Amino acid sequence: MIKQFVTVRESIRLAFDSFGDEQNPLVLLISGAGAPAEFWPEEFCQNLADAGCFVVRYSHRDTGDSTHLDTQYPIEELLQDMRAFIVELANPIVHLVGHSMGGYLAQIALCKFQEEFASVTSISAGSLVSQEIATEMGLSSVSDETWQILMRNQPKGEFDHDLPGWLESWCFLNGTCQFDEESAIRYTRSLYAGDPRNAQVAVNHIHAMTTVPNSLPEMLKDVRCPFLVIHGTKDPLVPLDNGVMTARLVPNSKIVRLQGAGHMFFNGDVWNEIGKCLVSHIKG
Repeated sequence: MIKQFVTVRESIRLAFDSFGDEQNPLVLLISGAGAPAEFWPEEFCQNLADAGCFVVRYSHRDTGDSTHLDTQYPIEELLQDMRAFIVELANPIVHLVGHSMGGYLAQIALCKFQEEFASVTSISAGSLVSQEIATEMGLSSVSDETWQILMRNQPKGEFDHDLPGWLESWCFLNGTCQFDEESAIRYTRSLYAGDPRNAQVAVNHIHAMTTVPNSLPEMLKDVRCPFLVIHGTKDPLVPLDNGVMTARLVPNSKIVRLQGAGHMFFNGDVWNEIGKCLVSHIKG
């Protein structure tokens, strides 16, 4: 792919790839915390383009070849980056698709600017990050065992040294579906391109996630835009009931449960299922 760049808000340079005819409706793919554009596989993007979409995957600030910062910021900054990027793309029909942190971003955008979008899809995301409020609502939280497994991965910035730790994390986050190690290695290698901070813990994004508004669940009740939730049944990082709650909050929304899938998807069949669901949602 030929990587493209756009500068938004005067100082933030975002890297992106595009697939398909730019005259077709835009499908903007929003990655999660620390995840570059390459989180979304090329074949998946091309399949959406072949279905009549103009597909754009981009890297947030602090990922990939986009601008990196040394200071923390709220999630609102990522939201405004995204909105400015959409303005630059100048497509009248916009479908948002967000994974994990990108799902929260898509939901916040939906609540604040729903008239700007033809549809929104939230993947592997809930609507709350406050554990206290989640507990009050009876929602599951991340287990101590999950954190212990993920914290075993301590990357040092050298691909060959770090790869086993990443693969252990990816296999765990993949759920019970068959784990495609080749695609996991390919994705991990993308983390080691560009700024050295790409292969480290995304501390700025983690901080941004702490600023997701606690009012988001209440805000979602006023949404009327077509809304789809996609969630793995074996997601250890954002348990399934969090996604189910999100779907219940939005009137006339739909939810697709990915059987056996986790939080990350290193399985071609899972990506194919996600793609089919998206095409049906967008065209419906």
